[in-house]
Amino acid sequence: MKLTLTPQKNALLKGFNNEFYALLQFSHKSVDQATSGSKPLNLSIVIDRSGSMSGQPIVEAKNAAEMMVGRLRQSDKISIVAFDSTVDVIVPSTNCEDTSSIINAIRNIETNGATNLHGGWLAGAEQVALGKTEQTLNRVLLLSDGGANQGVTNQSEIVFQCSSLAETNITTSTYGLGRHFNEELMINMASNGMGHSYYGQTSEDLMDPFNEEFETLLRTVATNIKLKYEHPSFVKCELMNNYRIVDEIINLPDLAQDSKVWALFKLNIKHEDIQNQSIEVLRCNLSYMDIYSEIKNKGPVKIKLDPVNQNAFEMIATDPEVELRFREILVARYQEKAREAAKLGDWASVQMYLDYAREVAKDNEWLLSVIDSIEKYAKQRKQEEFSKEAMYSSEKMQKRLASDDELNMNYDYDIE
Repeated sequence: MKLTLTPQKNALLKGFNNEFYALLQFSHKSVDQATSGSKPLNLSIVIDRSGSMSGQPIVEAKNAAEMMVGRLRQSDKISIVAFDSTVDVIVPSTNCEDTSSIINAIRNIETNGATNLHGGWLAGAEQVALGKTEQTLNRVLLLSDGGANQGVTNQSEIVFQCSSLAETNITTSTYGLGRHFNEELMINMASNGMGHSYYGQTSEDLMDPFNEEFETLLRTVATNIKLKYEHPSFVKCELMNNYRIVDEIINLPDLAQDSKVWALFKLNIKHEDIQNQSIEVLRCNLSYMDIYSEIKNKGPVKIKLDPVNQNAFEMIATDPEVELRFREILVARYQEKAREAAKLGDWASVQMYLDYAREVAKDNEWLLSVIDSIEKYAKQRKQEEFSKEAMYSSEKMQKRLASDDELNMNYDYDIE
């Protein structure tokens, strides 16, 4: 495990106001590639079986659930919940010793009724709580194609409950399916529930995110990652990612093998506060829970910068990784602005923000492909599709795990 804090440039410009960025990275590198660092999994798959899921959607949802069950280990726990107007625990929390009976129960789920989304999620959470130990990795996987229209429907209340549950180390991931679900509810449930949010335009899209979730869970090496940062009173500091913050503690995503979680800070210092001496502008400490459920600490890591004149400052190179993360965050924010404009039907502003994003992306093929993927909906004036694509893309970009060797990797659109 490694914790680093890197400034955009390794100096301050004397005699001027300074605005710059700092990148914190918490990374893992495998010593032995054959060694897995996974905790036992304790999962509940919660499937929307309301009437709108009838036909191919429920078939694909069940296929995805069967795939995950089939890959679980005997030491893992699973429960299956299905909901419409009512909620049924199809498979109570159990070890995965007899997967055939669990899969048969999934195959017998049939569609009917309205959407008690909160009730289904809560039943899944209760099943996870029953199987929870200090050693398990605990998560509810909620899959729905509709909005909450039965039971508790207030978004703030549902999101608050997801947040409260995350504090007990029971997290929530959500899978939105189709065009008519409430993306703000589903994304905020996952964001505050410290899980992941996924969106499938069609039911066939479910398999990729289920695979992604499963592979990440199997390789998780650090959970409950909490970041605390400090800075002098004359430094204005802003977190650029939209991570969950509780009592001034930043909650970072779980860390998987050979990856890194990251946070980007924007710092502003007025020229009159820059003297002829080194200044410590930012300090960070981090805690996390390892695979043995022990709390570990990293840090402090610090940024201390010397003020230099303009000629010397211009000779100092910009850190490429800080620059890359800055561009990602800026593209993500332009997507959010474009989404707000689309909701108002202001397609001229939508195109303007996408053009801004394209300028920021420059020659980054991945960022350009992301912009292309949402721009097609803007050109067709498809408001619902554009809203979901833009929101999910922005959320993913700001919170994604990065590869430990990402700067040396080439993006290939066809392979992707």
